[in-house]
Amino acid sequence: MPHLLLAVTGHGYGHLAQCAPVVNRLRELQPGLRLTVMSGLPHAVLSSRLAGDFTYLAVETDAVMCMHSAWRVDVPATCRAWREFHRDWEAGVRGEVERLREISPDLLLADIPYRLLLAARQAGIPAVALCSLNWAAMHAVYCDGEADGAVIRAQMHAGYAAADSFLTPAPSLPMPELDNVHAIGPIARTGEVRRREILAWLNCPADTRLVLVALGGIDSALPLADWPHMDRVVWLFDRALAGDRDDFVDFTRLPLPFIDLLSSSDAVLTKPGYGTYAEAICNGVPLLALARHDWPETSHLNAWAQTHGRFAEITPAGFQCGAFAEALETLWSQPSPTVMPSPSGITQAADLLFERL
Repeated sequence: MPHLLLAVTGHGYGHLAQCAPVVNRLRELQPGLRLTVMSGLPHAVLSSRLAGDFTYLAVETDAVMCMHSAWRVDVPATCRAWREFHRDWEAGVRGEVERLREISPDLLLADIPYRLLLAARQAGIPAVALCSLNWAAMHAVYCDGEADGAVIRAQMHAGYAAADSFLTPAPSLPMPELDNVHAIGPIARTGEVRRREILAWLNCPADTRLVLVALGGIDSALPLADWPHMDRVVWLFDRALAGDRDDFVDFTRLPLPFIDLLSSSDAVLTKPGYGTYAEAICNGVPLLALARHDWPETSHLNAWAQTHGRFAEITPAGFQCGAFAEALETLWSQPSPTVMPSPSGITQAADLLFERL
């Protein structure tokens, strides 16, 4: 029985959103696949995306970036975390080699722990990286002035270069420094449109618009005091909110999968990040994004969203003061795309992994 080790960084849910559909497709191709998942993400979060049983190892595989919120990086803390992770680099790699030999997988799929990829090469275990970004690019932006920055990035690059292939789903950051990059199509789940059921559950008129607030898997305070009131608009949040506004709904109490909820929404309010962008655009849902110009992926994500779907951006100041109702109306006035991107990267990545197994 083939054995796959999936290593997923615990920085939000976007990395899991990329690799889970691929692993689920791979298990269809290889029904007897044995799966071990190593991640700092909770088991419940992993099992909500991964089909079937798996062995869970609660191990964080990366120096996870530190955040003030889902959209603001705590730069000093993040640089410290990377310095600590690289403090005794060789010992860290040896520890990963020992762990891999104990797990003994036939293949490693990493999104995107670079030290583990380097250890897999040293342990003689085939390894594939999958991600729309890499941590070296993040480090170059946020920690460029660090005294040991060049050394840390060289170690990061060595890890990514050790992968047999680095699969980059569209849209991805360019990675010209790596010669093992294999570009593939988008990765996104597609859902069933169930608006009628949702509106019935919420006891709302048929012309009510649903706006899904999906800011990633990092808990963040929201400026709810100034949140706009819009006629026939209901806001869907991933938590129960204090107060008595009947247009605020905790979507976790609705009995349907998240991807069906997203597909049934009239817009998604999010921040730049691969998972929600890809799922919204591939499902034809308008995307309203909080500006995040320091994040290296933002320009690539925004350009792709503008090309393939309906997209608008709001400033952090506008978000904080609730001045984004007009942006939503403008978004809804845009013509619907005639063709939506196909999430072809799922099958492309799964086929490649199947061949490696």
